[in-house]
Amino acid sequence: MRLSSTTFVVLAAVLLASGTAVSKADETGVTNVNAVHSPNVLAGVDKRFLRSHHTEDGKAKLSNYDNEERNGLFAAGTLSDMANDMIFRFKMFTKWKANGHLPKAIKKDIPRSLYKAYKIHHRMN
Repeated sequence: MRLSSTTFVVLAAVLLASGTAVSKADETGVTNVNAVHSPNVLAGVDKRFLRSHHTEDGKAKLSNYDNEERNGLFAAGTLSDMANDMIFRFKMFTKWKANGHLPKAIKKDIPRSLYKAYKIHHRMN
């Protein structure tokens, strides 16, 4: 047999032997992964509340997102646009009313001219 043929046979045997060892190592690693469990699932703490956090007394608090959303309704840029654009003002007044904002409750958050206009809008619609 030639030297190149002998080398080829030896390399093929080494390759087959190492391939089998690698595949057995992978099988043992896969079985150990299934043994790990999340502590929240085992403890039964898998309930999620969206947009609110329930406290021990059963009352829900406003989340940070709700506070940011409310601040967006009364942001300086929004109020400035409302003062300049009548259509935008009407749309925002409609949103405020739909969200349950009473004129007296938001009086301190908006300029006096918008407060008067919203008070009229709230009464009419």
